[in-house]
Amino acid sequence: MHITPEKIKEAAEALECTELKSFMFQEPTAGPLTRKRRSSRSTGRSSRRSTRGTRRSSRGTRRSTRRSRRSTRRSTRRSRRSTRRTRRSTRRSRRSTRRSRRSTRRTRRSTRRSRRSTRRTRRSTRRTRRSRRS
Repeated sequence: MHITPEKIKEAAEALECTELKSFMFQEPTAGPLTRKRRSSRSTGRSSRRSTRGTRRSSRGTRRSTRRSRRSTRRSTRRSRRSTRRTRRSTRRSRRSTRRSRRSTRRTRRSTRRSRRSTRRTRRSTRRTRRSRRS
């Protein structure tokens, strides 16, 4: 029994099947709707290769991220150390300046006192001399 396009049309209308309609109204020169799959062997190999490549690339990215993290940690540590050192040095310098100021104050006071005392002694000697003369 030969199937004619008219019979297919009638069956498609009866079933209202869109797939049959699309098949019917397709141009005869059009190729198959689905591509032919390669043999299972070749696809397996290519998929293995691709997975290897992705694994390698992911390893590389992991390594690079680890390295970058390490470098950032090191740099932050170094910067913290340097800031600590600078703070210490500034504290020391402040202490030393305070000490020097104190010492200069003390020396000034002592020189003032000594001057006063010398003035007093001079005055007293003058007075005693005057009193002896008279």
